[in-house]
Amino acid sequence: MFKIQENVPLASYTTLKVGGSARYFVEINHQSDLKKVLMLAKKKEWNVFVLAGGSNVLISDQGFNGLVIKLNTQRTKIITESQKKIIIEVDAGVSLNELVNLAYQRGWSGLEWAIGIPGTLGGAVYNNAGAFSKTIGELVIKVKVLRKQNNLQLGSFQVFSDVIKMSAHKCKFSYRSSIFKEEKKWILLSAILNLKIGEKNIIEKKQKEYLKKRQDKQPNGFSAGSFFKNPRVDNKKLILQFEKEKGIKSIDQKIPAGWFIEKLGIKGKKIGGAQISEKHANFLINTGNATAEDFIILAGIIKQKVRNHFGVQLKEEVEMIGF
Repeated sequence: MFKIQENVPLASYTTLKVGGSARYFVEINHQSDLKKVLMLAKKKEWNVFVLAGGSNVLISDQGFNGLVIKLNTQRTKIITESQKKIIIEVDAGVSLNELVNLAYQRGWSGLEWAIGIPGTLGGAVYNNAGAFSKTIGELVIKVKVLRKQNNLQLGSFQVFSDVIKMSAHKCKFSYRSSIFKEEKKWILLSAILNLKIGEKNIIEKKQKEYLKKRQDKQPNGFSAGSFFKNPRVDNKKLILQFEKEKGIKSIDQKIPAGWFIEKLGIKGKKIGGAQISEKHANFLINTGNATAEDFIILAGIIKQKVRNHFGVQLKEEVEMIGF
């Protein structure tokens, strides 16, 4: 069963630790309850937002005037297994770090790069989370989703009852995005992932290497992860300048957003309790008493300065909720 709560503070459910309250709030432990909740929301004419691990969102100080659904489904199931690969189905509510740890314990390779990334599997698929030139979308075979509207046109998707199976191709994975983030017509229930069978000692070694790189580069404290997407740049002089300074090649003409911010010399800048990290310029951190408005103002200043100085328009990777 589920319980609809009222006026629930949302800050503690996010990694930024800011934001107001949800007018209505419910935690879902079983997929069958999700349909009932959505039917109730439709009857009451409530706006609906599904909160995953809270690691890539900025919630308004006014909160969300509708129903926030927190998915806590926790199943991980083996579909097929051979000597070389394993296919698993993972519920959207499973912690990404727990999944990475499970993969290590079972000797499943392919998720080592995700170690240390906060949030859930559902949120990772929704945002096509990635690191070290790898993304979750590359591992997805299919996803199971619940359609929000009874009259939704589904084309050639396989439909049974209200649950729809979509192939990875239909998910339209792109840089830090997917069809679920762009169109918001579906709610992710689970994902079917294709992993390899590996050796635990090699998996552990890779995990430690990735974790060290992450810890060396990223700050501690409350943040939403990378705040801005890495922009695609047409200015060849900027690309050459970046490559010369960093000694690495740009990928798909993208330059890290943090490089632009760092070049401006504004690391450490604060607005209220929101601060540009001294360690990584694309991390905006809550120093303890920040508001969502502090982050909005600080992000606006960064975007304006980058645009004026470099002619590059930064776009938030973090999703804005309730604004």
